Amino acid sequence: MHTNPFATEAAQYAHLRPTYPEGLFAFLLTTVTSREVAWDCATGNGQAARHLARYFGRVIATDESAEMIALAPRDPRIEYQVSEAEDSGIAAHSVDLVTVASAIHWFDLSKFYAEVRRVVKPRGVVAAWTYYTPVFGNDVDTLIEHLARDILADYWDERLHYVVDEFHDLPFPFEPIDAPRFRTDMRWNMEDLLGYFETWSSSVKYREATGAHPTDLIKGELARLWGEPERRRDLHFPLYMRVGLV
Repeated sequence: MHTNPFATEAAQYAHLRPTYPEGLFAFLLTTVTSREVAWDCATGNGQAARHLARYFGRVIATDESAEMIALAPRDPRIEYQVSEAEDSGIAAHSVDLVTVASAIHWFDLSKFYAEVRRVVKPRGVVAAWTYYTPVFGNDVDTLIEHLARDILADYWDERLHYVVDEFHDLPFPFEPIDAPRFRTDMRWNMEDLLGYFETWSSSVKYREATGAHPTDLIKGELARLWGEPERRRDLHFPLYMRVGLV
């Protein structure tokens, strides 16, 4: 059982985590041969599961955190289960599509991939995607890089290197399917952005180690760059994706 760094932050996490674009799910539909069952693994607060429920007869949404699942909106097509990625309890060869949104780097990959092969139908599909830091296209980006790479340098879990490397070196032993580039567009005020940074697992570790908030070290400069704190600014998160036939 690996610890969930987000369990205590569940409500904040649910409010501030980026959503995913509808085009991503429209693309995934083109890769599957049937739409009976989708498994959204590490569903968190159910963001991807809610999209999948529009297209699949049944969505099994699992997460090891009961706190996260408790915050996920209910939908008659979604079955929420508290279970680990590597031991889902899902019936063998019953799933058309497996999705993992912003979580696969936390898994025991060899065990998870064995579980994927067990539950997926022949020629079923597995898709994993993630995001890293938001992009504003101005000087705020440099400040964000300072927070992520300098202030929090010693607090990132080693498994996050897959995310930092945009999933290029993620072990993914499936027949690759080329995916378009996707991004998530958001409009946040300054408090939204600072709150998002505090949901990072590295920020949680920083607070535990120092008793201070890492964002305090950038707040003054961010305020200077931002202007009126309540002003909403456009930003986007590039999504990094791997898709494969099982």
